[in-house]
Amino acid sequence: MNVRLLGRRYFLVVYWLVFATWAVNWGKYPGLVVSPELAPYPWKAVGVTCGVLAVEVAILYAILRPVTFDRSWGRLGFALLYGACLLVFSAFTFVTDMPGYYYVPAYFSAVTVLALVVLALLLGLAGLLRRGRHAL
Repeated sequence: MNVRLLGRRYFLVVYWLVFATWAVNWGKYPGLVVSPELAPYPWKAVGVTCGVLAVEVAILYAILRPVTFDRSWGRLGFALLYGACLLVFSAFTFVTDMPGYYYVPAYFSAVTVLALVVLALLLGLAGLLRRGRHAL
């Protein structure tokens, strides 16, 4: 099996798994409550957060279509717009002293935008280098 194809196909699943694990871990921080030691673990809320992250990753997968992605600037631009919209939504809904899992989608959107900007810069640099080699 082609390792590169497997990486392209399942990278976003691993990406979701990282943030879902983060949400599960941060679920133990209850936020501002009278007695944090007595606060039960929020299984439903963490599950909903993991579900929201799964939907966000699925939309990102549908936009990028990583298996067939080959320097597609239109897809990358639309994914950046999607990530920026998620980031703006996270900024508008940001509240302090919430449980830990509440902040994971905001971090997801920030990391996603940063990763897409880095990907755009790397693709642009690779294109310039490729163009420079053809000029020689």
